[in-house]
Amino acid sequence: MEQATRGRAHLERILLVCGMPNSGKSRLIRRMFADHRLGGDVPTRGPLRTRALSRERCLAGRLTSPHEAGETPMQFHQKIDDACATAWSDFWRICYVSAVQPKPRNSMPGIVDVCDGLKTEFLPERIRVVQLAPDQWGNAPSRLTDAEIDGLRRLDVEVLAIDARRSGFQAEPGNERILADFFDFS
Repeated sequence: MEQATRGRAHLERILLVCGMPNSGKSRLIRRMFADHRLGGDVPTRGPLRTRALSRERCLAGRLTSPHEAGETPMQFHQKIDDACATAWSDFWRICYVSAVQPKPRNSMPGIVDVCDGLKTEFLPERIRVVQLAPDQWGNAPSRLTDAEIDGLRRLDVEVLAIDARRSGFQAEPGNERILADFFDFS
């Protein structure tokens, strides 16, 4: 409720698609939007547009991880806060999806510290980290360590791994419906 009094939509859920560079994070996030619950169209370029999930709830996000963009945690938080402020004109609640990397890189910390910062700054109801293991090429460099998973569990962050290999199967080319399911409030 505090965010609402500040003129920002309440950040309800955060989905972090976690993988090393070129592991398929952005591809899966894009493909997630093919699900009819999220609009049914796959964005091909540019930033993700905010999408209504219900009359009071929307979904915003980004395809590039803050690690790859060279952002600091403060800059990453500011982009999320900006999305919350923008959403406020039409929505009470916002959900957010972002690509992230598991290990510290550039000015960003590793996944446990990223989630700790998000919990402290935004107090979301749920955070889910989806690790790509195997990644789109069938490799597993994005797999989280037991210590990272335990650190996320201590923060009450949901952790799961999906098979992100590219596939020719029309029904589920990469498990993107698993990502979309996180935003189904029916």
